[in-house]
Amino acid sequence: MTLKGFFKECHKKEVFKMLSIYIVSSWVLLQVLALLVEPLGLPIKSVTILIVVLLIGFPIYIYYVWKFRLLKYEIQQTEDPTTPYNKSAFQKMYFSSLFVVTLISGIAVTIIIKNNFNSSGLKLNAIDVKNKIAVLDFENTTGNNDLDHIGEIAANWIIHGITENEVAEVISSKIVDDYTSVLKTQAGSANLNNLLKNYLKPEKIIEGMFYMEKGKLLLQGSIKNGLLDQTLISFETVECDPDSPLDCAEELKQNILGYLSTEGKTNESGYIQLENRKTSYYEEKPPKYEAFKYMINALDVNNDDENHLKLLQKAVEIDSSFLEPKFHIMAYYYNKGAFAKTDSLMKTVSNNLNLNRRQKNWLLFYQSIINGKYDKLYKAIMREYEDASLDLTTNQTTMTIALQYVNKPEDIKAIYDVIPMEDMVIENCEECEYRYYLKGLADVELKNYNSTIETLLPVTNTIDANYLKRPLISAYVKADRLNELDAYLSEFGLAASIDDINYLYIYTGMQLLNASQTEEAQNYFEKVISSKNSASNKRYIALAYYYNKDYTNAETLLAGMVKNDPKNIEFLVHLAISYYKNDKEEQAIQLIEQLNDIRAEYQYGAVDYGIAQYYATTNDQRKALEYILKSIVQGNYFTPTSYHHDPHFNQIKQHPVFKGHLNYWKNKLL
Repeated sequence: MTLKGFFKECHKKEVFKMLSIYIVSSWVLLQVLALLVEPLGLPIKSVTILIVVLLIGFPIYIYYVWKFRLLKYEIQQTEDPTTPYNKSAFQKMYFSSLFVVTLISGIAVTIIIKNNFNSSGLKLNAIDVKNKIAVLDFENTTGNNDLDHIGEIAANWIIHGITENEVAEVISSKIVDDYTSVLKTQAGSANLNNLLKNYLKPEKIIEGMFYMEKGKLLLQGSIKNGLLDQTLISFETVECDPDSPLDCAEELKQNILGYLSTEGKTNESGYIQLENRKTSYYEEKPPKYEAFKYMINALDVNNDDENHLKLLQKAVEIDSSFLEPKFHIMAYYYNKGAFAKTDSLMKTVSNNLNLNRRQKNWLLFYQSIINGKYDKLYKAIMREYEDASLDLTTNQTTMTIALQYVNKPEDIKAIYDVIPMEDMVIENCEECEYRYYLKGLADVELKNYNSTIETLLPVTNTIDANYLKRPLISAYVKADRLNELDAYLSEFGLAASIDDINYLYIYTGMQLLNASQTEEAQNYFEKVISSKNSASNKRYIALAYYYNKDYTNAETLLAGMVKNDPKNIEFLVHLAISYYKNDKEEQAIQLIEQLNDIRAEYQYGAVDYGIAQYYATTNDQRKALEYILKSIVQGNYFTPTSYHHDPHFNQIKQHPVFKGHLNYWKNKLL
């Protein structure tokens, strides 16, 4: 049978008619599905899948036409129904055509699957949603099409900031347009929202608009959840000169980068992971990104006072609503003893009514520490500790408050153990050094002398800071390991400055007096006195005479020191006691009265503590205990040389009232 005859026979048997029904029905079905994909929320590839199904179904349908429509005509044409059916020329041509159609359909299906569903080749894969942000051109609502470029400028500047600072991977408007173009070719049309939500799937979408008002360009921006189509934040409108649209774009970029760098980055404990470290974060409103970077850099140079303060002040200058650097500035001034400055800054922050829970708690912390209300201070730092126990600064501050403000050495180990120290490079970690110091002091209080020595001896061999040696010396004295102590100090003295070694000799002598090792104490005081003709600090010489009970020489030196510094409480008290011991009681009383004249704000019980020392030395136990309590209530600290570690109180430190006073803040916390 010829091809012409085959076509004629197909027309006669209505084969073309039935194939036309399939083709037209398929076309209608594709059009309907393309219209319903978006309203029904179906994947864009639904149309592609239907095309594949229809292509596979076409040869099957052709076979169906033969099986149920044409075969009966072929059988009817057989002259003898009892004889086996033989294939006609039409049948052979029909199945040859079916083979060709099947082959073409198979090739078409393979190409479609390769381009749309396979993992290789030119295709449009759904983009990984994680840490990808779509930045769309800002909408021009001015009515002036000549200003469309401003929307592109704003979007491109934000994209530049995100990529430059490696905040996230960006899906730009160009990428969106490219995908839209390809999808239109593949599936008819592509709606922008549908494309973003179902195909590109960015984690966040940055969009905005701009308009003109009173000759100013106003730019608004917002960030949406890319999957849920919910607005996460709308930024405050920024304005600038229409001829300088980058000014608007820069300010908005800072706000956006600040949000992306902080919001949602905190874990359940309120930390943001920054490279290899964690930092606590408690802002209500995301700061500007530049301000945030300045603060982080400031925290990295804690040991460099000048740069630390400058960077913090720069952060506040860039974003005056950024509270965290303000709290760090308060801490800086407090640690420098500038209590009035700290108080002033604290009062400025307290005027802010839009504080979140943690910010209010930090404000309470500074109000309590400035006002000497250490029960409230302890509660405030413990609340912050619950949120940020792994933050080194918070952890160290909590240890300080517990030990030196409310006298709770039993708290220290649990706080210390939260942060393992094995992998810390303590030479580069000031907070680590101070944590060792506080842990050592607490262990001495709890009579864990040998463990203190084992822990601190290698640390002090690495770090030269004198204050770190104080708990170690106390442990040696209280453990009665005096030969080891002498060897340790002798070795240190080989390379130490005169002032450094004299400082430790005075401290050691005081600890020995507390342990009733008077003769040993005198040996250390004599070492200081023997350096009096050198460049040694006169204060150490005076203290050595004083604690060695050479009140005549002590009086001479102290009188000169008081003349040069008439408001120094320590010098006044020691001179008054020297007068008393030298039978100059009237002069001693005059100096004690003079102490009352120099009372001032932010002394935290220092005057009353000095008066207590005087009365303890003159054996007026009642007044000594009275002024000890006054000093504690007013905020005097617990140090390794105060109260039960102060030789002035050796005669009364076993008194139950004295011991009760030491628990004043503990009892307030019950």
